[in-house]
Amino acid sequence: MKKLIVIIAAFTVLVFVPSASFAIVDLGVYGGYSFGGEIEVGNETYDVMGPEYGFIGHLNGSVIPMILSLGIGGFYQKSTLQYEADNTDFDLDKTIYGLDAIAMLELPILIHPYLRGGIAINEKLDIDISGVGSESYEKKFNSYYFGIGAAFTVFPMVQVFGEYLYNYSKQEEDAVLKTNSVHVGARVNI
Repeated sequence: MKKLIVIIAAFTVLVFVPSASFAIVDLGVYGGYSFGGEIEVGNETYDVMGPEYGFIGHLNGSVIPMILSLGIGGFYQKSTLQYEADNTDFDLDKTIYGLDAIAMLELPILIHPYLRGGIAINEKLDIDISGVGSESYEKKFNSYYFGIGAAFTVFPMVQVFGEYLYNYSKQEEDAVLKTNSVHVGARVNI
């Protein structure tokens, strides 16, 4: 019985210790869905949606100890989007990677709200046009995103998180791609 009490007490302490307060590096993986998006080509606008996944990592520093931390790092994201224009189906595979920044409140409870944003160093688009063929485009420093989320400490070094991101990308021939994304993921804090 005494061992059980010690195990429960140790587990309780581990769960309630804010993990990100001592995290120097965080690494995460996420998946989600891009919805309510649109691609604007000239005066025409088409609805865009589809799944996406990605990876993030940050080097973190405490701005106000145990209250606010900032992290800077990188991200990789792959989106598989679909839209229809003039009775033609388009599959758009967007792969981006670049710089990512995060500002997180280190509340002494299990919930850590944060703001996150980034800029793509490289963006590659592969567009498959139904019955016609495919095209590829690649641009540098052409898109950005920002959003809000919350991380929940599961164990001292593990968090699950949910976030909303707004993505903006200027494409070829005066086309603009805007999407809203919801992600769910997990992050390890080291």
